[in-house]
Amino acid sequence: MASNSNASQTFTCALTGLTPLTDAVVTPSGYICSRKLLLTKLSENGGMDPFDTSRTLDESTLVDLTSSNSAVAPPRPPTATSLPSLLTQISTEFDTVLLELYDTRKSLEETRRELSSALYQNDAAVRVVARLVRERDEARGALEEFLAKGGVAPPTAASAATDGGEGAKRSEKRAAPVEEDAPPSSKKPRSNNDAAVGEDLSKIPQDTLNTMTSTWEILSKNRRTIAKKSKRSKEQIAKQDKLLAEKLNGEEKKVNLGKSTAKAGVLCVAKISTSCHLNGVRGDEYIVSGGHDKQAIVYNVTSGQIVATLSGAGGDVTAVSGMVVTDKVMLIGTGSSDGLVRLYSVPIASGGDDEVQLLGSEQLGKGEGVVPVSVVVHFSSTVESATVIVGGSDGSVNVFKFSESRFKLITYLKSEDGINFSSGCIHPDGLIYAAGTTTGKLLIYDLKTQAVAGTLEGHDGSPINCISVSENGYHVATSSSGDSPIHIWDLRKLKLSATITPPSDVGTVASLAFDPMGLYLAYSGEESTKVCVVKDWDRVVSSLSKTKTGTKGNNAQAAPTCGGVVWGGKGLEEDGGKVWIAAGCDGEKPIRFWGVE
Repeated sequence: MASNSNASQTFTCALTGLTPLTDAVVTPSGYICSRKLLLTKLSENGGMDPFDTSRTLDESTLVDLTSSNSAVAPPRPPTATSLPSLLTQISTEFDTVLLELYDTRKSLEETRRELSSALYQNDAAVRVVARLVRERDEARGALEEFLAKGGVAPPTAASAATDGGEGAKRSEKRAAPVEEDAPPSSKKPRSNNDAAVGEDLSKIPQDTLNTMTSTWEILSKNRRTIAKKSKRSKEQIAKQDKLLAEKLNGEEKKVNLGKSTAKAGVLCVAKISTSCHLNGVRGDEYIVSGGHDKQAIVYNVTSGQIVATLSGAGGDVTAVSGMVVTDKVMLIGTGSSDGLVRLYSVPIASGGDDEVQLLGSEQLGKGEGVVPVSVVVHFSSTVESATVIVGGSDGSVNVFKFSESRFKLITYLKSEDGINFSSGCIHPDGLIYAAGTTTGKLLIYDLKTQAVAGTLEGHDGSPINCISVSENGYHVATSSSGDSPIHIWDLRKLKLSATITPPSDVGTVASLAFDPMGLYLAYSGEESTKVCVVKDWDRVVSSLSKTKTGTKGNNAQAAPTCGGVVWGGKGLEEDGGKVWIAAGCDGEKPIRFWGVE
Protein backbone atom coordinates (compact mmCIF):
# COMPACT_ATOMS: atom_id res chain seq x y z
CA MET A 1 0.00 0.00 0.00
CA ALA A 2 2.73 2.44 0.90
CA SER A 3 4.63 1.77 -2.28
CA ASN A 4 1.52 2.23 -4.40
CA SER A 5 0.69 5.46 -2.63
CA ASN A 6 4.20 6.76 -3.11
CA ALA A 7 4.15 5.81 -6.76
CA SER A 8 0.94 7.67 -7.30
CA GLN A 9 2.54 10.83 -5.97
CA THR A 10 4.86 11.00 -9.02
CA PHE A 11 2.02 11.46 -11.53
CA THR A 12 0.99 14.91 -12.82
CA CYS A 13 -2.52 15.72 -13.99
CA ALA A 14 -2.59 17.06 -17.56
CA LEU A 15 -5.61 19.22 -16.72
CA THR A 16 -4.46 20.87 -13.50
CA GLY A 17 -0.72 20.34 -13.39
CA LEU A 18 -1.09 18.90 -9.87
CA THR A 19 -0.45 15.38 -8.54
CA PRO A 20 -3.54 13.14 -8.23
CA LEU A 21 -3.61 11.61 -4.77
CA THR A 22 -5.61 8.44 -5.27
CA ASP A 23 -7.47 8.48 -8.61
CA ALA A 24 -4.84 8.80 -11.34
CA VAL A 25 -5.94 7.38 -14.72
CA VAL A 26 -4.54 7.27 -18.27
CA THR A 27 -6.60 8.23 -21.33
CA PRO A 28 -6.33 6.37 -24.68
CA SER A 29 -4.52 9.44 -26.05
CA GLY A 30 -1.79 8.98 -23.41
CA TYR A 31 -2.59 11.74 -20.91
CA ILE A 32 -2.60 11.23 -17.12
CA CYS A 33 -5.46 12.91 -15.28
CA SER A 34 -7.47 12.78 -12.10
CA ARG A 35 -10.46 10.49 -12.69
CA LYS A 36 -12.87 12.81 -10.88
CA LEU A 37 -11.78 15.91 -12.83
CA LEU A 38 -11.78 14.05 -16.14
CA LEU A 39 -15.32 12.69 -15.61
CA THR A 40 -16.52 16.18 -14.70
CA LYS A 41 -14.97 17.53 -17.89
CA LEU A 42 -16.61 14.78 -19.97
CA SER A 43 -20.01 15.65 -18.56
CA GLU A 44 -19.49 19.27 -19.62
CA ASN A 45 -18.32 18.72 -23.21
CA GLY A 46 -20.60 15.83 -24.09
CA GLY A 47 -18.12 12.97 -23.73
CA MET A 48 -15.42 14.40 -26.08
CA ASP A 49 -11.77 13.82 -25.29
CA PRO A 50 -10.47 17.23 -24.03
CA PHE A 51 -7.07 16.48 -25.53
CA ASP A 52 -8.27 15.16 -28.89
CA THR A 53 -11.63 16.67 -29.85
CA SER A 54 -11.96 14.38 -32.85
CA ARG A 55 -12.73 11.34 -30.69
CA THR A 56 -15.10 10.45 -27.86
CA LEU A 57 -13.98 9.23 -24.46
CA ASP A 58 -15.77 6.78 -22.17
CA GLU A 59 -15.00 5.97 -18.54
CA SER A 60 -14.55 2.30 -19.45
CA THR A 61 -11.53 3.15 -21.62
CA LEU A 62 -9.61 4.75 -18.77
CA VAL A 63 -6.71 2.83 -17.25
CA ASP A 64 -6.37 3.10 -13.47
CA LEU A 65 -2.82 3.73 -12.25
CA THR A 66 -3.48 2.97 -8.56
CA SER A 67 -3.15 -0.46 -6.97
CA SER A 68 -6.05 -2.80 -7.48
CA ASN A 69 -5.41 -4.45 -4.07
CA SER A 70 -6.37 -1.43 -2.07
CA ALA A 71 -8.50 -2.48 0.89
CA VAL A 72 -9.30 0.97 2.07
CA ALA A 73 -12.91 1.19 3.13
CA PRO A 74 -14.99 3.98 1.62
CA PRO A 75 -15.65 6.87 4.00
CA ARG A 76 -18.94 7.24 5.67
CA PRO A 77 -21.38 9.78 4.19
CA PRO A 78 -20.54 13.17 5.73
CA THR A 79 -23.16 15.25 7.42
CA ALA A 80 -23.89 18.81 6.36
CA THR A 81 -22.09 20.32 9.29
CA SER A 82 -19.15 17.98 9.59
CA LEU A 83 -15.57 18.93 8.80
CA PRO A 84 -15.26 16.23 6.10
CA SER A 85 -18.27 17.78 4.36
CA LEU A 86 -16.62 21.16 4.31
CA LEU A 87 -13.37 19.69 2.99
CA THR A 88 -15.27 17.85 0.26
CA GLN A 89 -17.06 21.04 -0.76
CA ILE A 90 -13.81 22.98 -0.85
CA SER A 91 -12.16 20.23 -2.89
CA THR A 92 -15.04 20.26 -5.37
CA GLU A 93 -14.87 24.02 -5.75
CA PHE A 94 -11.11 23.82 -6.18
CA ASP A 95 -11.51 21.24 -8.95
CA THR A 96 -14.11 23.46 -10.63
CA VAL A 97 -11.73 26.43 -10.55
CA LEU A 98 -8.95 24.35 -12.06
CA LEU A 99 -11.21 23.20 -14.91
CA GLU A 100 -12.37 26.73 -15.52
CA LEU A 101 -8.75 27.92 -15.57
CA TYR A 102 -7.93 25.29 -18.20
CA ASP A 103 -10.86 26.41 -20.38
CA THR A 104 -9.93 30.07 -19.91
CA ARG A 105 -6.36 29.49 -21.05
CA LYS A 106 -7.59 27.63 -24.10
CA SER A 107 -10.07 30.41 -24.92
CA LEU A 108 -7.31 33.02 -24.45
CA GLU A 109 -5.13 31.39 -27.10
CA GLU A 110 -8.02 31.27 -29.56
CA THR A 111 -8.86 34.92 -28.85
CA ARG A 112 -5.26 35.94 -29.44
CA ARG A 113 -5.25 34.27 -32.84
CA GLU A 114 -8.53 35.92 -33.80
CA LEU A 115 -7.27 39.31 -32.63
CA SER A 116 -4.08 38.98 -34.68
CA SER A 117 -6.11 38.15 -37.79
CA ALA A 118 -8.49 41.05 -37.13
CA LEU A 119 -5.63 43.53 -36.70
CA TYR A 120 -4.07 42.40 -39.99
CA GLN A 121 -7.38 42.82 -41.81
CA ASN A 122 -7.90 46.23 -40.22
CA ASP A 123 -4.45 47.40 -41.34
CA ALA A 124 -5.17 46.28 -44.90
CA ALA A 125 -8.52 48.05 -44.84
CA VAL A 126 -6.92 51.28 -43.61
CA ARG A 127 -4.42 51.16 -46.48
CA VAL A 128 -7.19 50.64 -49.03
CA VAL A 129 -9.23 53.51 -47.59
CA ALA A 130 -6.18 55.80 -47.63
CA ARG A 131 -5.53 54.98 -51.28
CA LEU A 132 -9.14 55.60 -52.22
CA VAL A 133 -9.17 58.92 -50.36
CA ARG A 134 -5.99 59.98 -52.16
CA GLU A 135 -7.45 59.05 -55.55
CA ARG A 136 -10.65 60.90 -54.69
CA ASP A 137 -8.72 64.05 -53.74
CA GLU A 138 -6.70 63.83 -56.95
CA ALA A 139 -9.86 63.51 -59.00
CA ARG A 140 -11.42 66.50 -57.22
CA GLY A 141 -8.27 68.53 -57.79
CA ALA A 142 -8.24 67.66 -61.48
CA LEU A 143 -11.91 68.63 -61.80
CA GLU A 144 -11.37 71.94 -60.01
CA GLU A 145 -8.37 72.71 -62.23
CA PHE A 146 -10.40 71.89 -65.33
CA LEU A 147 -13.28 74.11 -64.26
CA ALA A 148 -10.90 76.94 -63.27
CA LYS A 149 -9.55 76.98 -66.83
CA GLY A 150 -13.04 77.51 -68.25
CA GLY A 151 -13.96 73.90 -69.00
CA VAL A 152 -17.63 73.05 -69.27
CA ALA A 153 -19.52 69.81 -69.11
CA PRO A 154 -20.76 68.41 -72.45
CA PRO A 155 -24.44 69.14 -73.17
CA THR A 156 -26.97 66.41 -72.54
CA ALA A 157 -28.84 64.76 -75.38
CA ALA A 158 -32.10 66.42 -74.29
CA SER A 159 -30.69 69.96 -74.34
CA ALA A 160 -29.03 69.37 -77.69
CA ALA A 161 -32.31 68.21 -79.17
CA THR A 162 -34.23 71.18 -77.68
CA ASP A 163 -32.04 73.99 -79.00
CA GLY A 164 -31.13 72.29 -82.21
CA GLY A 165 -27.47 71.91 -81.31
CA GLU A 166 -27.00 75.58 -80.46
CA GLY A 167 -26.02 74.67 -76.90
CA ALA A 168 -23.12 72.58 -78.15
CA LYS A 169 -21.94 75.44 -80.37
CA ARG A 170 -22.06 77.88 -77.45
CA SER A 171 -20.05 75.40 -75.36
CA GLU A 172 -17.39 75.22 -78.04
CA LYS A 173 -17.19 79.02 -78.16
CA ARG A 174 -16.78 79.26 -74.41
CA ALA A 175 -14.17 76.48 -74.29
CA ALA A 176 -12.08 77.84 -77.16
CA PRO A 177 -10.37 80.66 -75.17
CA VAL A 178 -8.85 78.08 -72.79
CA GLU A 179 -6.00 77.43 -75.19
CA GLU A 180 -5.36 81.16 -75.50
CA ASP A 181 -5.38 81.90 -71.75
CA ALA A 182 -3.32 79.08 -70.18
CA PRO A 183 -2.04 79.75 -66.63
CA PRO A 184 1.27 81.66 -66.63
CA SER A 185 2.76 79.12 -64.15
CA SER A 186 2.50 76.37 -66.77
CA LYS A 187 4.60 78.24 -69.33
CA LYS A 188 8.37 77.70 -69.26
CA PRO A 189 10.42 80.12 -71.38
CA ARG A 190 13.00 78.52 -73.64
CA SER A 191 15.68 79.69 -76.01
CA ASN A 192 14.01 78.19 -79.08
CA ASN A 193 11.15 75.91 -80.00
CA ASP A 194 8.97 77.87 -77.52
CA ALA A 195 5.80 76.17 -76.37
CA ALA A 196 2.72 76.91 -78.36
CA VAL A 197 0.39 79.51 -76.91
CA GLY A 198 -1.75 77.92 -74.23
CA GLU A 199 0.27 74.68 -74.10
CA ASP A 200 0.00 73.15 -70.62
CA LEU A 201 3.46 72.18 -69.41
CA SER A 202 2.29 71.10 -65.96
CA LYS A 203 1.22 67.66 -67.22
CA ILE A 204 2.86 64.95 -69.28
CA PRO A 205 0.90 64.55 -72.56
CA GLN A 206 -1.38 61.55 -72.49
CA ASP A 207 0.20 59.81 -75.49
CA THR A 208 3.67 60.06 -73.92
CA LEU A 209 2.32 58.89 -70.57
CA ASN A 210 0.61 55.91 -72.21
CA THR A 211 3.92 54.90 -73.80
CA MET A 212 5.74 55.24 -70.47
CA THR A 213 3.04 53.19 -68.72
CA SER A 214 3.19 50.36 -71.25
CA THR A 215 6.97 50.26 -70.79
CA TRP A 216 6.48 50.24 -67.02
CA GLU A 217 4.38 47.07 -67.33
CA ILE A 218 7.29 45.30 -69.06
CA LEU A 219 9.94 46.61 -66.67
CA SER A 220 7.95 45.78 -63.54
CA LYS A 221 7.80 42.13 -64.61
CA ASN A 222 11.58 42.11 -65.07
CA ARG A 223 12.00 43.76 -61.67
CA ARG A 224 9.92 41.07 -59.97
CA THR A 225 12.12 38.43 -61.59
CA ILE A 226 15.22 40.15 -60.19
CA ALA A 227 13.60 40.37 -56.76
CA LYS A 228 13.03 36.60 -56.74
CA LYS A 229 16.65 35.90 -57.74
CA SER A 230 17.93 38.16 -54.97
CA LYS A 231 16.65 35.71 -52.32
CA ARG A 232 19.72 33.62 -51.49
CA SER A 233 20.69 30.97 -48.98
CA LYS A 234 23.72 31.38 -46.72
CA GLU A 235 25.70 29.01 -48.92
CA GLN A 236 24.84 31.01 -52.06
CA ILE A 237 25.79 34.28 -50.36
CA ALA A 238 29.18 32.94 -49.29
CA LYS A 239 29.84 31.50 -52.75
CA GLN A 240 28.88 34.68 -54.60
CA ASP A 241 30.79 36.91 -52.19
CA LYS A 242 33.91 34.89 -52.87
CA LEU A 243 33.30 34.94 -56.63
CA LEU A 244 32.78 38.70 -56.63
CA ALA A 245 35.97 39.31 -54.69
CA GLU A 246 37.94 37.13 -57.13
CA LYS A 247 36.59 39.01 -60.16
CA LEU A 248 37.08 42.54 -58.80
CA ASN A 249 40.28 42.22 -56.79
CA GLY A 250 42.38 41.44 -59.82
CA GLU A 251 44.51 43.89 -61.76
CA GLU A 252 42.73 47.11 -62.68
CA LYS A 253 42.55 48.40 -66.23
CA LYS A 254 43.00 52.09 -67.06
CA VAL A 255 41.51 53.53 -70.24
CA ASN A 256 42.24 57.09 -71.42
CA LEU A 257 39.21 58.55 -73.18
CA GLY A 258 39.47 61.74 -75.18
CA LYS A 259 42.46 63.70 -76.36
CA SER A 260 45.75 63.65 -74.50
CA THR A 261 45.77 67.47 -74.46
CA ALA A 262 42.30 67.67 -72.90
CA LYS A 263 41.87 68.93 -69.36
CA ALA A 264 42.00 66.10 -66.85
CA GLY A 265 38.83 65.20 -65.02
CA VAL A 266 35.95 62.76 -65.48
CA LEU A 267 32.81 64.33 -64.00
CA CYS A 268 30.19 61.70 -64.88
CA VAL A 269 29.99 58.08 -66.02
CA ALA A 270 26.90 56.10 -66.99
CA LYS A 271 26.26 52.57 -68.19
CA ILE A 272 24.36 52.58 -71.49
CA SER A 273 21.32 50.37 -70.98
CA THR A 274 19.52 48.26 -73.55
CA SER A 275 15.89 48.95 -74.43
CA CYS A 276 13.40 46.45 -73.01
CA HIS A 277 11.71 46.44 -76.44
CA LEU A 278 14.66 44.52 -77.94
CA ASN A 279 13.26 41.27 -76.46
CA GLY A 280 16.20 40.68 -74.14
CA VAL A 281 18.82 40.67 -76.92
CA ARG A 282 22.16 41.67 -75.39
CA GLY A 283 25.20 42.59 -77.43
CA ASP A 284 28.30 44.55 -76.48
CA GLU A 285 28.34 46.68 -73.34
CA TYR A 286 28.93 50.43 -73.46
CA ILE A 287 29.55 53.34 -71.13
CA VAL A 288 29.42 57.10 -71.75
CA SER A 289 31.49 59.63 -69.83
CA GLY A 290 31.75 63.40 -69.66
CA GLY A 291 34.22 65.85 -68.19
CA HIS A 292 36.06 69.15 -68.37
CA ASP A 293 36.93 68.71 -72.06
CA LYS A 294 33.32 69.64 -73.02
CA GLN A 295 32.85 66.28 -74.71
CA ALA A 296 30.99 63.04 -74.08
CA ILE A 297 32.81 59.84 -75.00
CA VAL A 298 30.98 56.59 -75.88
CA TYR A 299 33.18 53.58 -75.13
CA ASN A 300 32.64 49.91 -76.05
CA VAL A 301 33.71 47.97 -72.95
CA THR A 302 33.49 44.61 -74.74
CA SER A 303 35.78 45.50 -77.66
CA GLY A 304 37.81 48.17 -75.88
CA GLN A 305 37.20 50.81 -78.55
CA ILE A 306 35.83 54.37 -78.57
CA VAL A 307 32.56 54.41 -80.52
CA ALA A 308 31.94 58.15 -80.74
CA THR A 309 33.05 61.53 -79.41
CA LEU A 310 30.15 63.91 -78.88
CA SER A 311 31.29 67.52 -78.97
CA GLY A 312 29.55 70.88 -79.07
CA ALA A 313 28.96 71.57 -75.37
CA GLY A 314 29.68 75.09 -74.17
CA GLY A 315 30.85 73.97 -70.73
CA ASP A 316 31.79 70.97 -68.62
CA VAL A 317 29.66 67.90 -69.33
CA THR A 318 28.18 67.09 -65.93
CA ALA A 319 25.41 64.56 -66.70
CA VAL A 320 25.15 61.75 -69.25
CA SER A 321 22.76 58.92 -70.09
CA GLY A 322 22.31 56.47 -72.93
CA MET A 323 20.21 53.64 -74.29
CA VAL A 324 20.59 51.15 -77.13
CA VAL A 325 17.25 51.41 -78.96
CA THR A 326 17.98 49.17 -81.97
CA ASP A 327 20.73 46.77 -82.96
CA LYS A 328 22.29 49.63 -84.96
CA VAL A 329 21.54 52.86 -83.07
CA MET A 330 21.87 54.19 -79.53
CA LEU A 331 20.56 57.47 -78.09
CA ILE A 332 22.81 59.57 -75.84
CA GLY A 333 21.63 62.46 -73.68
CA THR A 334 24.03 65.00 -72.15
CA GLY A 335 23.78 67.99 -69.86
CA SER A 336 26.48 70.63 -69.50
CA SER A 337 27.32 73.57 -67.26
CA ASP A 338 26.12 76.03 -69.91
CA GLY A 339 22.56 74.84 -69.13
CA LEU A 340 22.02 73.00 -72.42
CA VAL A 341 20.50 69.53 -72.80
CA ARG A 342 21.47 67.64 -75.94
CA LEU A 343 20.23 64.42 -77.54
CA TYR A 344 22.44 62.49 -79.98
CA SER A 345 21.87 59.55 -82.27
CA VAL A 346 25.00 57.36 -82.37
CA PRO A 347 25.41 54.46 -84.82
CA ILE A 348 26.73 51.25 -83.27
CA ALA A 349 27.91 49.28 -86.29
CA SER A 350 30.43 51.79 -87.62
CA GLY A 351 32.07 54.57 -85.62
CA GLY A 352 33.06 58.02 -86.76
CA ASP A 353 32.18 61.53 -85.63
CA ASP A 354 30.68 62.44 -89.01
CA GLU A 355 28.00 59.75 -88.55
CA VAL A 356 26.80 61.07 -85.20
CA GLN A 357 23.64 63.19 -85.41
CA LEU A 358 22.63 65.91 -82.98
CA LEU A 359 18.87 65.41 -82.77
CA GLY A 360 18.29 68.59 -80.79
CA SER A 361 19.32 70.81 -77.89
CA GLU A 362 17.35 72.88 -75.39
CA GLN A 363 18.22 75.45 -72.76
CA LEU A 364 17.11 74.99 -69.17
CA GLY A 365 15.61 78.20 -67.85
CA LYS A 366 16.23 81.42 -69.75
CA GLY A 367 19.77 82.48 -69.10
CA GLU A 368 19.15 82.19 -65.35
CA GLY A 369 22.15 79.97 -64.60
CA VAL A 370 20.05 76.80 -64.37
CA VAL A 371 22.16 73.69 -65.04
CA PRO A 372 21.11 70.04 -65.38
CA VAL A 373 21.95 67.87 -62.36
CA SER A 374 20.80 64.64 -64.02
CA VAL A 375 19.86 63.49 -67.52
CA VAL A 376 17.92 60.29 -68.21
CA VAL A 377 17.03 58.84 -71.60
CA HIS A 378 13.75 57.18 -70.68
CA PHE A 379 13.32 53.44 -71.15
CA SER A 380 10.36 53.98 -73.52
CA SER A 381 12.50 55.84 -76.07
CA THR A 382 12.76 54.70 -79.68
CA VAL A 383 14.51 56.04 -82.76
CA GLU A 384 11.35 57.82 -83.91
CA SER A 385 10.19 59.08 -80.52
CA ALA A 386 12.51 59.65 -77.56
CA THR A 387 11.79 61.00 -74.06
CA VAL A 388 14.47 62.64 -71.93
CA ILE A 389 13.93 63.51 -68.25
CA VAL A 390 16.19 66.23 -66.83
CA GLY A 391 16.53 67.49 -63.27
CA GLY A 392 17.30 71.21 -63.11
CA SER A 393 19.29 72.96 -60.40
CA ASP A 394 16.34 75.36 -59.95
CA GLY A 395 14.28 72.51 -58.46
CA SER A 396 12.50 71.51 -61.66
CA VAL A 397 11.80 68.23 -63.42
CA ASN A 398 11.86 68.77 -67.18
CA VAL A 399 10.54 66.28 -69.73
CA PHE A 400 11.79 66.71 -73.30
CA LYS A 401 10.40 64.93 -76.33
CA PHE A 402 12.02 64.17 -79.67
CA SER A 403 9.41 63.49 -82.31
CA GLU A 404 8.97 64.38 -85.95
CA SER A 405 12.53 65.75 -86.12
CA ARG A 406 11.86 68.20 -83.30
CA PHE A 407 13.27 68.26 -79.77
CA LYS A 408 11.16 70.30 -77.37
CA LEU A 409 10.07 70.71 -73.78
CA ILE A 410 6.69 69.09 -73.09
CA THR A 411 6.52 69.09 -69.27
CA TYR A 412 7.89 71.41 -66.59
CA LEU A 413 7.31 70.41 -62.96
CA LYS A 414 8.52 73.00 -60.44
CA SER A 415 9.08 72.18 -56.79
CA GLU A 416 8.29 74.53 -53.94
CA ASP A 417 9.98 77.91 -53.85
CA GLY A 418 13.44 77.85 -52.32
CA ILE A 419 14.13 74.18 -53.16
CA ASN A 420 17.07 73.54 -55.48
CA PHE A 421 18.11 70.16 -56.85
CA SER A 422 21.63 68.78 -56.57
CA SER A 423 21.14 65.26 -58.01
CA GLY A 424 18.55 62.97 -59.58
CA CYS A 425 17.86 59.36 -60.55
CA ILE A 426 15.13 57.33 -62.31
CA HIS A 427 13.50 54.22 -60.84
CA PRO A 428 14.06 50.96 -62.78
CA ASP A 429 10.31 50.92 -63.60
CA GLY A 430 10.53 54.32 -65.30
CA LEU A 431 7.58 56.02 -63.54
CA ILE A 432 9.32 57.28 -60.39
CA TYR A 433 11.93 60.04 -60.33
CA ALA A 434 14.02 60.72 -57.21
CA ALA A 435 15.50 64.20 -56.80
CA GLY A 436 18.09 65.18 -54.18
CA THR A 437 18.05 68.74 -52.86
CA THR A 438 20.68 71.11 -51.53
CA THR A 439 19.03 70.90 -48.10
CA GLY A 440 19.33 67.13 -47.68
CA LYS A 441 15.76 66.26 -48.69
CA LEU A 442 14.92 63.47 -51.12
CA LEU A 443 11.80 64.14 -53.21
CA ILE A 444 10.03 61.15 -54.77
CA TYR A 445 8.07 62.15 -57.89
CA ASP A 446 5.30 59.98 -59.30
CA LEU A 447 5.51 60.69 -63.03
CA LYS A 448 2.12 59.09 -63.59
CA THR A 449 0.42 61.80 -61.54
CA GLN A 450 3.19 64.43 -61.96
CA ALA A 451 3.17 65.02 -58.20
CA VAL A 452 5.49 64.50 -55.24
CA ALA A 453 4.59 61.14 -53.67
CA GLY A 454 6.88 61.51 -50.67
CA THR A 455 9.59 63.65 -49.05
CA LEU A 456 12.43 62.05 -47.08
CA GLU A 457 14.67 64.17 -44.87
CA GLY A 458 18.22 63.29 -43.85
CA HIS A 459 21.94 64.03 -44.19
CA ASP A 460 21.71 66.79 -41.53
CA GLY A 461 20.72 69.34 -44.16
CA SER A 462 23.77 68.76 -46.41
CA PRO A 463 23.28 68.59 -50.21
CA ILE A 464 22.64 65.14 -51.67
CA ASN A 465 25.32 64.60 -54.30
CA CYS A 466 24.36 61.13 -55.58
CA ILE A 467 21.31 58.84 -55.75
CA SER A 468 21.09 55.19 -56.79
CA VAL A 469 18.05 52.89 -56.92
CA SER A 470 18.50 49.12 -56.69
CA GLU A 471 17.43 47.02 -59.66
CA ASN A 472 14.70 45.32 -57.64
CA GLY A 473 13.26 48.78 -56.91
CA TYR A 474 13.18 48.38 -53.12
CA HIS A 475 16.17 50.40 -51.88
CA VAL A 476 17.36 53.94 -52.59
CA ALA A 477 20.90 54.90 -51.58
CA THR A 478 21.92 58.54 -51.16
CA SER A 479 25.20 60.22 -50.24
CA SER A 480 25.99 63.76 -49.16
CA SER A 481 28.86 66.17 -49.57
CA GLY A 482 28.82 66.62 -45.78
CA ASP A 483 30.05 64.25 -43.08
CA SER A 484 26.76 62.33 -42.79
CA PRO A 485 26.80 58.58 -43.57
CA ILE A 486 25.27 56.94 -46.62
CA HIS A 487 21.50 56.69 -46.21
CA ILE A 488 19.54 53.61 -47.33
CA TRP A 489 15.83 54.34 -47.81
CA ASP A 490 13.02 51.80 -48.10
CA LEU A 491 10.99 52.99 -51.08
CA ARG A 492 8.02 50.80 -50.13
CA LYS A 493 7.63 52.37 -46.69
CA LEU A 494 9.20 55.76 -47.53
CA LYS A 495 11.45 55.72 -44.49
CA LEU A 496 15.12 55.36 -43.57
CA SER A 497 16.01 51.69 -43.16
CA ALA A 498 19.80 51.80 -42.61
CA THR A 499 22.91 53.96 -42.68
CA ILE A 500 26.47 53.14 -43.75
CA THR A 501 29.48 54.83 -42.21
CA PRO A 502 32.23 54.49 -44.84
CA PRO A 503 35.69 53.40 -43.64
CA SER A 504 38.27 56.13 -43.16
CA ASP A 505 40.16 55.09 -46.30
CA VAL A 506 37.18 56.02 -48.54
CA GLY A 507 36.78 59.73 -47.80
CA THR A 508 33.77 61.77 -48.85
CA VAL A 509 31.42 59.50 -50.81
CA ALA A 510 30.25 61.11 -54.04
CA SER A 511 29.09 58.19 -56.17
CA LEU A 512 26.88 55.13 -55.58
CA ALA A 513 25.72 52.21 -57.72
CA PHE A 514 23.85 48.94 -57.14
CA ASP A 515 24.89 45.86 -59.10
CA PRO A 516 22.61 44.47 -61.86
CA MET A 517 20.90 42.03 -59.46
CA GLY A 518 20.50 44.41 -56.52
CA LEU A 519 22.73 42.25 -54.29
CA TYR A 520 25.67 44.61 -53.75
CA LEU A 521 26.27 48.36 -53.43
CA ALA A 522 29.44 50.10 -54.59
CA TYR A 523 30.35 53.49 -53.15
CA SER A 524 33.30 55.67 -54.15
CA GLY A 525 35.06 58.55 -52.46
CA GLU A 526 38.17 60.58 -53.06
CA GLU A 527 40.33 57.75 -51.70
CA SER A 528 38.91 54.39 -52.80
CA THR A 529 35.87 52.34 -53.80
CA LYS A 530 34.17 49.75 -51.57
CA VAL A 531 31.58 47.06 -52.33
CA CYS A 532 29.21 46.05 -49.54
CA VAL A 533 26.37 43.51 -49.25
CA VAL A 534 22.75 44.63 -49.50
CA LYS A 535 20.89 44.23 -46.15
CA ASP A 536 24.25 43.51 -44.49
CA TRP A 537 25.46 46.99 -45.30
CA ASP A 538 28.52 47.15 -43.03
CA ARG A 539 30.07 44.00 -44.50
CA VAL A 540 32.55 44.96 -47.24
CA VAL A 541 33.37 42.14 -49.68
CA SER A 542 35.73 44.03 -51.97
CA SER A 543 38.05 47.03 -51.57
CA LEU A 544 39.20 48.45 -54.87
CA SER A 545 42.46 50.28 -55.40
CA LYS A 546 42.99 53.82 -54.24
CA THR A 547 41.78 56.52 -56.60
CA LYS A 548 42.84 60.13 -56.95
CA THR A 549 40.34 62.94 -57.24
CA GLY A 550 40.30 66.71 -57.09
CA THR A 551 41.81 69.04 -59.67
CA LYS A 552 45.44 69.91 -59.48
CA GLY A 553 47.37 73.05 -58.74
CA ASN A 554 45.64 76.34 -58.09
CA ASN A 555 42.30 74.87 -59.16
CA ALA A 556 42.28 72.21 -56.44
CA GLN A 557 38.84 71.76 -54.95
CA ALA A 558 38.06 71.89 -51.25
CA ALA A 559 35.64 68.97 -51.67
CA PRO A 560 37.04 66.42 -54.17
CA THR A 561 34.53 64.77 -56.44
CA CYS A 562 34.32 61.19 -57.65
CA GLY A 563 33.24 61.24 -61.26
CA GLY A 564 30.93 58.26 -61.00
CA VAL A 565 30.89 54.50 -60.51
CA VAL A 566 28.92 51.99 -62.61
CA TRP A 567 28.40 48.23 -62.76
CA GLY A 568 28.40 46.06 -65.84
CA GLY A 569 27.89 42.45 -66.79
CA LYS A 570 24.93 40.16 -66.20
CA GLY A 571 25.43 39.89 -62.46
CA LEU A 572 26.50 36.94 -60.33
CA GLU A 573 24.55 33.79 -61.17
CA GLU A 574 24.94 30.22 -59.99
CA ASP A 575 27.20 29.44 -62.94
CA GLY A 576 29.35 32.53 -62.29
CA GLY A 577 28.20 35.41 -64.46
CA LYS A 578 30.42 38.22 -65.67
CA VAL A 579 30.53 41.38 -63.58
CA TRP A 580 32.70 44.50 -63.68
CA ILE A 581 32.95 48.00 -62.19
CA ALA A 582 34.12 51.25 -63.78
CA ALA A 583 34.91 54.51 -61.95
CA GLY A 584 36.03 57.94 -63.09
CA CYS A 585 37.58 60.75 -61.07
CA ASP A 586 37.83 64.50 -61.29
CA GLY A 587 41.52 65.28 -61.72
CA GLU A 588 42.34 62.06 -63.58
CA LYS A 589 42.11 61.36 -67.30
CA PRO A 590 41.66 57.57 -67.32
CA ILE A 591 38.64 55.59 -66.27
CA ARG A 592 39.48 52.62 -64.08
CA PHE A 593 37.94 49.18 -64.72
CA TRP A 594 37.88 46.17 -62.42
CA GLY A 595 36.82 42.76 -63.69
CA VAL A 596 37.47 43.67 -67.34
CA GLU A 597 40.13 41.76 -69.21
